[in-house]
Amino acid sequence: MTIALLQPPPSLPALPTTMVREYVGAGQAGHRMTRVLAVLQAEPERQWRAREIAELLGDVTLVTTYRQLARWTERGLIRRIRTGRYAAAAPARTAALRPQPKR
Repeated sequence: MTIALLQPPPSLPALPTTMVREYVGAGQAGHRMTRVLAVLQAEPERQWRAREIAELLGDVTLVTTYRQLARWTERGLIRRIRTGRYAAAAPARTAALRPQPKR
């Protein structure tokens, strides 16, 4: 019988325990939202985990990340694929313009 000792998998990076508040004013896009949208749109086919997004931001807790992703999903800025997985919102389809028949 042979026993092989394996190295433990690398631990996940620690996320912040407190959030850095970001209030930019009513109706204005914050820097955090702009950063997340840019990341998601850079790879539109990828399904991002909420933890990955929180790690990229680096200044927000995982719980707060979930809340913000839920708000942005409700506003149609991003898509929720399934629990904890998000992707860029599908580009808006424009209807082909056809000339209207003359009456």
